Amino acid sequence: MKRIFACAAALSLALVACGDDSSSGPSEQSSAREVSMSFKGCYENLSKKVSLLKEGSEDLPLAYLYNENGQYRLMIPKMDDYCGFDKVMMDVERSGDTLRIDVTAMIPTACKCVSDHWFDIEARDADIKYFAHAPYNKKETVYEVVPGPAPEGL
Repeated sequence: MKRIFACAAALSLALVACGDDSSSGPSEQSSAREVSMSFKGCYENLSKKVSLLKEGSEDLPLAYLYNENGQYRLMIPKMDDYCGFDKVMMDVERSGDTLRIDVTAMIPTACKCVSDHWFDIEARDADIKYFAHAPYNKKETVYEVVPGPAPEGL
């Protein structure tokens, strides 16, 4: 009799644990954001020169916002990173006027280079003032978002 009662109790707990939880309903799903990422260009490795320029500056580095026929894209110019990637996973969230993208997993190429990083973002995020980005296995950097295009020769 004790075994039957224990089995019934365990089954009840399993059903409750797997049941519909209304607290994680549509509100979380509707706030999910779709972002895609791409790298363009492969420049001379300027990482030491760029980091030295940014060390003494109180200003945030810039990310450029482009509007191409209703498609919004953010561009971070000349970033030292992998040459490419496959199977990228990102955590994307918005908090106030900041869009945050954390690359949590990806299969990177073996090579590294300096390239422009592009992020296709949703129209509802086009009014952001800051972009916080944590590349794969790197520290987060916060950028001030300004209208594109980026200046020539940047």
